[in-house]
Amino acid sequence: MQRIYLIIIALVVTILIFSVFDNVNSVGNAFNFIKPDYSHILPQLQPIVNQSSADQNKTGLLFDICILKELDPWEHEIDKLLNHTYDPFDSCNQTVEVATKLENGKLYLLDRRDNVQCWWQCLFPKDDYHLTQGGWNKLANGSVPECDVIETTCGKKHNNVTIDVTPNDSRYNATMFYEFVHAQTYRRDFDHSSVKNVSEMPQPVRPDVHIILIDSVSHSQFVRAMPKTRHYLLEHFEAVQFPHLNKVGINSRPNGFALLMGKIVHNSKKSPVSRGYSSECHNICCYPLDNGEFIGHQYREANYTTLMSEDYIDPIFAAGKCRGFNYTPVDHYMRPYQLRVDHQNYTSYKLRQDIYNGMCRDSYVPQIEYLQDLLDKFPDKPKFTITWMTHLAHNDNNMLFHTDEHFYNFFKRNSKKLANSYLFIMADHGIRYGITRFTAAGEREDNNPFFIMSLPASLRGNDEFRNVVRNNSRQLISQYDVYATLVDIVTPFRPQNSSQRVLHGASLFKPLPQPRSCDRLKIPFEYCTCDYPTTKLPDDIAPGREAGDALVKAMNDVISTTMDLKDICETLTLSQAPVSVESFETPGDLAIFKVIYKVSPGEGHFVGHVSHNSATGEITVLSSRLPRLDAYAVTAHCAPRSEFAAYCYCREQLQNTSKFSL
Repeated sequence: MQRIYLIIIALVVTILIFSVFDNVNSVGNAFNFIKPDYSHILPQLQPIVNQSSADQNKTGLLFDICILKELDPWEHEIDKLLNHTYDPFDSCNQTVEVATKLENGKLYLLDRRDNVQCWWQCLFPKDDYHLTQGGWNKLANGSVPECDVIETTCGKKHNNVTIDVTPNDSRYNATMFYEFVHAQTYRRDFDHSSVKNVSEMPQPVRPDVHIILIDSVSHSQFVRAMPKTRHYLLEHFEAVQFPHLNKVGINSRPNGFALLMGKIVHNSKKSPVSRGYSSECHNICCYPLDNGEFIGHQYREANYTTLMSEDYIDPIFAAGKCRGFNYTPVDHYMRPYQLRVDHQNYTSYKLRQDIYNGMCRDSYVPQIEYLQDLLDKFPDKPKFTITWMTHLAHNDNNMLFHTDEHFYNFFKRNSKKLANSYLFIMADHGIRYGITRFTAAGEREDNNPFFIMSLPASLRGNDEFRNVVRNNSRQLISQYDVYATLVDIVTPFRPQNSSQRVLHGASLFKPLPQPRSCDRLKIPFEYCTCDYPTTKLPDDIAPGREAGDALVKAMNDVISTTMDLKDICETLTLSQAPVSVESFETPGDLAIFKVIYKVSPGEGHFVGHVSHNSATGEITVLSSRLPRLDAYAVTAHCAPRSEFAAYCYCREQLQNTSKFSL
């Protein structure tokens, strides 16, 4: 009898196992590109990651292990410096009376006065610093512009000048009282007579992919400043937080290249803390940008409808003297909007003021409206979008607090439209300067951008898959890993003859390679968020000032060899201000120091890392870039587009104390 019971139990267990695997396979068949066999891997996953045992250090480098520290977003030393109720538009009065409206692909005239004539024209992208004008048309109600970005202007009869004078006529300025720029995602087959037909379109099988990036926001600041948005993402979208994303470069450019191109932009020299690795760029601008590595190109190649918007005058791949894309990289490119509103060759002071401050709105608002229009008009197409918002929190931690309601409402309003989507909501780095950056918590936050990811609803029930993602969320990752994940999603849909990407990271949908340390992930030591014990030494203690001199010499070497700096920037010296030194715990004669110092002239505040051999007295600079902790727009006004503008104190500054701004 006992034997019969055992046979029955075995049969029941077998049936249950096949049932479970059948359910898993049904999900996997729908999404073949994320259907690895986890059965042999899952038992190896550990609840504790980034182990610190000595046997993991196989390279002989210092700090080739990583201990991750859980940060407290409400740590007093930084939270006391923040204003949670700050709203820059709290007492704003709208000064612009909108005269034109773009709705469901049609233009309407709101100013009905008889002596007013309005005009419109399309603005097409040519490259990142040039646009093409489509020619002026009289604005009649119901006009249908066949483009994404539309400029409107209105004039009225004045001093006997006819209202029929076109905006190209030099006399028009005397009649013009209104100019504005609208944006939409133009769809040629969109039925403007009926919006209902859009909602009836069949949904695409492939999930959408949306990157929503807020520049300069740390993980902790996102938790502090956007509680409603975060709660809604975690609860409704079952999003997963990645609290240990580590930036790979000093500012937006190297992190943007890592995230969207998968490329290493700067060299990292071999040292006791790094094996060293080389830049993949053959020139300072990393040209060409059209060789298929741009993630938007890969999705466009896979027949996704693609969109990209930025709200800064210089696009992410066009910083300094680099000119960015020389073609239109996505289907819907908002760049003409930014050129017309912000670039000196196209804008006017009135337009720049009216678009944002005159409307009592942040510069990210038109971007979100642009994204919303794509969601509304293309429900039947797989979509890939990049919305990079620079101005919102770039210069001030407090600027983020007032936006929580706006983003909460956006995700709530689009809960159904975003259900079949991968959401990558993130930052490139934390706040880089300001009073919070001088705190220990602020330093960590600079290096720790926020990242929260949501899976398509159809995958959230796949416990095996979600367990892999959740386990990875507790590990050290970089923007290279996010890029690898984006590649992982699109690869099955690209043409079979597509070139294979060189990946420096690993997909977050598969168990991550172990062990994980900053150098293994190509994260420079000076930005590493791993928790290595340090001891604060007395100010100016040896070799503090000697280390400061070595760091200043490294800065002067850059200034004297950089074409756009050497003739306009002062040679620097170490300031008389105290030099702050922290010592890392290391074995033997080699010590590693973090040095915070000021330079003269200008009292610029910098931080760098050096090694010191106590036996020989040799000091070696480890940092390839030296982050500046204070703002430098005024003192570096002569070199606004230089990659190393932070090092520059303009020579003319010593004789000319006029104020400038960048």
